[in-house]
Amino acid sequence: MPIFKSPAFIQQCFAVHPLSLSVKMVDLPEKVGIFCENCNMRHRLQVTTCQSQIGEEPFTDVGAAHSLKQCMADHAVDLRVSQISPQSDSVQFRCRLCRRAYHMDVSLFETHQK
Repeated sequence: MPIFKSPAFIQQCFAVHPLSLSVKMVDLPEKVGIFCENCNMRHRLQVTTCQSQIGEEPFTDVGAAHSLKQCMADHAVDLRVSQISPQSDSVQFRCRLCRRAYHMDVSLFETHQK
């Protein structure tokens, strides 16, 4: 199984079929795993910072990792990728149920192809 260390693969999945990306693993403070159901690729992100936001409030890192873990445990199906920026090495998630947004700075993007 080849491993690609580039944000280009997850960016391509997000651009072509964003609803096929689902968060499968949250092991903060370091790792987040995303699976693309359409092309059967697993994307692993090495996270350096995690921030959260509710509504129009500014992003904050106070309790962000805990909130993300709680969203993943309670209602993972409602947690979706909302933005990927290879230029700034960042990813954003949004939880539909609790209306919280998460912003993460990523130091390493890996894609595992089946």
